[in-house]
Amino acid sequence: IPKHTTVLLNVWAMGRDPAIWKEASKFMPERFVDSAVDFRGQHLELMPFGAGRRMCVGLPLASRMIHLMLGSLLHSFDWAPPDGIRPELLDMNDKLGAGTLEKAVPLQSIATPRLPPHVYVC
Repeated sequence: IPKHTTVLLNVWAMGRDPAIWKEASKFMPERFVDSAVDFRGQHLELMPFGAGRRMCVGLPLASRMIHLMLGSLLHSFDWAPPDGIRPELLDMNDKLGAGTLEKAVPLQSIATPRLPPHVYVC
């Protein structure tokens, strides 16, 4: 690669490479349970936040907040698909949106509060 050449990586394709990942297009979070691969840019197989000096500056905040937000949502609501839709039939395919990846068919769910409203008011 010549000096001063700009190199762009297709991180989406790297994270879905069938040569590296078994059933690469399938949502399988359990593949990371006993894996040495992490999301902090140390492994070229997976770099959702980039790597090196150009790594996303929001990574420390995101990695702390995701647990808090997801935990709060799971604790506060019972989640179910809309009436008549079985979870195993949900379309989880992606499409390219305005520069980002989004669901081809928007994911819909019904969130029912688990506790009375006055519990959630500070």
